Parts: sequence; C-alpha cells; structure tokens
Amino acid sequence: MEWVRRRRIAAHALIAVSVGLLIVAVLSWDRLVSLAARIPLVPFAFVIMSVGCAVAADQLYRRTRPERQRRSAPRIRWWWVVLAFAAVLVAVWATTALLMPQTLEMPPGGARLKQEIEVVRTGLAAGAGVGAAITVLLAFRRQQHHEEATEKTDYDASERRITELYTTAVEQLGSSQAPVRLGGLYALERLGQAVDSHRQTIVDVICAYLRMPYTPPVAPRPSEERQRRGSRQAVSRSRQADRALIRGGREADQERRQELQVRETAQRILTSHLSDHREPDERQTTPADDQFWEGMRIDLSHATLTSCDFSNFHVDEADFTQATFTGPVSFDEATFTDSVSFSNVAFTDIADFSIATFTGYVWFKGATFTGEVWFNHTTFTGPVWFDEATFTDIADFNRTVFKSSVQFDEARARLMTREGLRTHTWPMGWDIRPTGDGWGILKRT
Repeated sequence: MEWVRRRRIAAHALIAVSVGLLIVAVLSWDRLVSLAARIPLVPFAFVIMSVGCAVAADQLYRRTRPERQRRSAPRIRWWWVVLAFAAVLVAVWATTALLMPQTLEMPPGGARLKQEIEVVRTGLAAGAGVGAAITVLLAFRRQQHHEEATEKTDYDASERRITELYTTAVEQLGSSQAPVRLGGLYALERLGQAVDSHRQTIVDVICAYLRMPYTPPVAPRPSEERQRRGSRQAVSRSRQADRALIRGGREADQERRQELQVRETAQRILTSHLSDHREPDERQTTPADDQFWEGMRIDLSHATLTSCDFSNFHVDEADFTQATFTGPVSFDEATFTDSVSFSNVAFTDIADFSIATFTGYVWFKGATFTGEVWFNHTTFTGPVWFDEATFTDIADFNRTVFKSSVQFDEARARLMTREGLRTHTWPMGWDIRPTGDGWGILKRT
C-alpha cells in the first residue's frame, strides 16, 4: 500500500539522519571537512548512483515477489538495537557537551569538581530518559501488536462461525425432510439479517433453491377418485396394483405439498427483506427499515413461483426469464433500479404491475399473460419490449408512462371469448388489428 511505502521511506530517512548525527558527534567538524575534501567527486557520484540503483532494485523486488503472510509481531532487527544505543550515547554526549563548558568559568577546586560531577550525572540522566522513552515505545509497540493479534483472532473466529452456520444451513436445504429445509431457510435469513456482507450470497442461495425443478400439487378430480376405487369385478391382483399406485400417488402429492410450504417460505423471506415500504420522496431522507436489504440482485429464471406478492419490491437487477407464476402475482409499487427481464414468462393468473417503476431496460418478450394484466400508472424510464407477448385476458395500460421507446412487435391479444368482447387499453400509438379468429395483432397507429 501507498501509506506503508511512505512510512518505510520516512523510517529510512530517520535512520540516515541518526547515522549522520552520530558521525558528526564522534568526529570534529574540521576533520569532516578535510575528509570530504579528499574524496574525489566523480567516484563519489558513482557510489551514490550505485547505492540508489541497489535501493531501487530492492524496492522492485519487494513489489514483485509474492506477499508473505503478515506476522502479528515482527521480530526486532539488530540495527534497531544499534540505533537505540546510539541515541542514548548521543543524548549523554550532547548534554555533557552543552553543560561542561560552563564549568570552565569556575575557578579550579572542589566546587568545580563537584559541578563537573553534576554535569556528568545530568548527561547520564538524559541518556536514561532517552532509554526510558525507547522502552515506552517498545511497550507501545508490543501492546499495539497484541491488540492487532487479538482483533485478528476475533475476526477469524467470527468468520469461521459464519462459514459454519452458512454451510450447515445450505446442507439443511438439501435434506429430504421438509422441516429440515425450513430450518435451513430460517437459518439463512437470520444470518443475512446479522451480517450485511453475506446478504447477496444468501439471496443467491434462496433464488437458486427456487430455480430447482418443481411440480405443484394437483387436487384429485372426482373422475380420478372413481378410478382409484376401481371396479368390483376387477381381479384381486389388479386391485392390489391399483391400491399400490394410489398409495404412491398420495405420498408423492404429500411431498409436493410439503415442498410447496418450503417454497412459499422462501418466497416470503425474499419479499419481506426486499420490500421497501417508504414513500418514493422519503427514500433520500428517511432511513430504511432494518428488515430491508438494499441493493440486492435476484435471479429467478426458470423458477416456479406460487401466488407471489412482490408489492413494494425494491431491487437493483432482476431476472425472471422463463419463470412460471402460478396463481395471482402482484408487483404493485415495485421498483427496479436496473434492467429486469420477464422474457418468456408464463403468468397463469392475474398479474398486477400498477404504480411500479422500471428504471433500466425491461423485456417482456414472449411473455404469456393468461389472466388479466394491469400496468396502471406504471413508469418505464428505459426502453421496454413486449415483442411476441400473448394477452389472453384484459390488458390495461391506462396512464402508463413510457419515457423511452416501447415495442409490441408480433404481440397478440384475444378479442372475443365465450364471455364476450374483451376491452383492452393499449399505450398511445398502438392499436390491435383483428385476425379473424378471435385474436388480434398489435400494430402502430
């Protein structure tokens, strides 16, 4: 890092100054001047250049070599001891050199000797003070490294515990028992609520679970019940086989119903933590609820979702490509701050997108709306595509705001049903042209 490099440069500079002061203290000024006059200028310049190249090579090597694991308390270098000893000597010598000339003005005798002894004591006290300062610095260094090591140990222990909880919860999701899978989901939710940095990973795991293949349970029809009872004239062997099939079918249906409870729990976890109930004008000034996980991305492509309520849903990016929504679904007042894809999505019941806000690119290409679909007061900031979409029931685009382009190329809508004529409300600039089979194709007006 840059600050580490600057500290090293400062330390090297201090070492050079300390060595220079020590040389000045040991040698007299006249001797230093005469010694400097004897040194040839050109060879001296070459020596300085070679030293500079050696330092540059050392720094390049340190930057290119792999970083070693940082030790909590690096060992004391030998030159640290030399510098500390030199600092003590310099303190003693400087104090004595400053005070000793004052004793020369006194007449020879006992008083002068006593004063010289006091000067020596003062110099030794100055050296002891420097030594004490160095001792305090070493104690501070030791305490600092101890605190860093403790903090690192606590952090490692916390991360290890988080990893263990996460691993256990994911393993529970793979259990064959529905209660165990429910426990894994709730464990992941608790972990995400406690640790902000793991929320996106937990959302990804829950979305991945919902993307797993799934067949919803089907209620048995009366005709099936009659078939299950069988005929009294059937042979005993056939009757036993039918009973085995019925028992297996009931067990499979029971497992599907349990899995449905697990999936609905996963959906509730997502909707409860990815919904922002603040008003749009309050999101810049009012802090969000602690339960809201902000800035998440979801991937529910190819997922089977049942009776979802995504009201006030607020995510950055979403992918629902080829997902299947069984039962009513609501995206009322939802907000998508980035691109979102509903391409080839199957809506089997009512789909409500009223007052939703789409900021980025939006794709409804090939989407199938079996039930009614509402886009009342919906805002699309970026481009939106409804190419090849199918509207089986009423499509309502009343007061929908398109701030960019909108496309309905090859989109189809049903005009006539057994109940009568369907009344659609299309965006401005688009109208439906009948094809003669009770359907129509959207065209630009």
